[in-house]
Amino acid sequence: MIILFLVILLIVLAGVAVLWASRLPGSVLINLGPETTVELKLVVAILAVLLLGAAMAVIWGALTGLLKMPSKFTKSREASKTRHANKALADGLLAAEAGDVNAARRYANKASKHAEDERLKLLLEARTAEISDDWSGAERAWGQLARLPGGQLAGLKGAATAATERGDIVAAETRAREALDMRADAEWPFNALFDSQVAREHWREALETLAIGEKRGTIKGDSLRRRRAVLYTALACSLPNAERRDAQKLLADAIKAAPTFPPAAYHGARHLMLDGKLKAAQGVIELGWKANPHPALAHLCRRLDPNDTPKTQIARLEALAATNPDARESRILKAEISMADRSWMNAIRILAQLVEENPTARLCLLLEQALRGYGDEAEANRWGRMAVTASREPEWSDIDPKGTAFDYSRRDWARLVYAFGDAGNLVHPRYEAYGRELEAGRHIALPPPQRRTTPTPTPPSEPPAPIKPRATEAARAISSPPLDYARADDDD
Repeated sequence: MIILFLVILLIVLAGVAVLWASRLPGSVLINLGPETTVELKLVVAILAVLLLGAAMAVIWGALTGLLKMPSKFTKSREASKTRHANKALADGLLAAEAGDVNAARRYANKASKHAEDERLKLLLEARTAEISDDWSGAERAWGQLARLPGGQLAGLKGAATAATERGDIVAAETRAREALDMRADAEWPFNALFDSQVAREHWREALETLAIGEKRGTIKGDSLRRRRAVLYTALACSLPNAERRDAQKLLADAIKAAPTFPPAAYHGARHLMLDGKLKAAQGVIELGWKANPHPALAHLCRRLDPNDTPKTQIARLEALAATNPDARESRILKAEISMADRSWMNAIRILAQLVEENPTARLCLLLEQALRGYGDEAEANRWGRMAVTASREPEWSDIDPKGTAFDYSRRDWARLVYAFGDAGNLVHPRYEAYGRELEAGRHIALPPPQRRTTPTPTPPSEPPAPIKPRATEAARAISSPPLDYARADDDD
């Protein structure tokens, strides 16, 4: 519409100019020879000059177009090839994502000759090699892409993945570290390097990478603190006995980072106990119990000092339960304390409430012992039979038959980095492998059972002698050896 308006305006202006020129006086004489003279009006001369200029412009444009036609034809042909190459790149990438290896290779060969962007060509080549399981070729293509402007980060990521698939963890870590040094906003360099270090059980290097991620804001909050606590604890447990002081410092840092991580509190208190720092060990156990009660902490607290009297042991356990009185483990601990103090009815009442909530094998065994101590043998036997088919407690399975807890392998520690670090959950290898666990209530001393004797036949004239009940043993509060108290015949 605008162009039409401009054309009409131009015609109007030309008409006005012609009218104006027609009113001008004078004429133009053109001498064609000694006797030939042509006289033209001024307006006719002006129009003739304009028409001649227009004709010359048209002729010049035509000649110029003819001269440029070969180059235009060449450019047009190259543009057509480029369009086809770009289409081949797009089709090849789609075929690679779809898993069509033959189509991806065909399109890659077609695009390699006339691809306009070398990066797209290398991208298609790398993806085709990946779906063909040619990880060496994929790593080579990704490496070439990493050297081109704008393709560094993508190339390093692909090369790291390909190196991992080849099994070259060192090369994968090198690529991830190069990408991490670029200080880009992408999260994959941190995740790739950290995951590789954890998989290789390099706890110290993983802690350094975690610090870099914290500085750049890649990881933060509870996930950061919990991962750090697991790595500190794993590193401390891997140190030899000669470096116990360094291990204690690492465990203290782990507890500070995440008090809710029971293995850190357990191993930290155990190191202090072996060094004779019983009061400090008790404080660490209570700190861990207050944050996240675990039966392993109560078990360690029970055998903290082999020279304790039963009264001192009970006082220590009561103080531990008081730090988190409403927790399930605290209620179980109160029941065990009542059993040790021969308050059988109180123990039965507490355990009955717990069994109604979740009747596990551990609770069934404790209730059996409480009922047996109370003297109800029939009911105790019934709960003992129920314990055989009741479900196990994953947390209780963390304690082996000798009383040692959280005896994780390096692979288990690697799993904990993510299980506890990201979700706050522990792993229970003994529970998963159906391993034997500590017998619930084994430390509690029960009255000896009454022996049933068959009465000797007596003559009818003599009345049978009444059977007198046996006197029970003197009450002992808690009986537990200090460390490894599982007998050698326990594995039978």
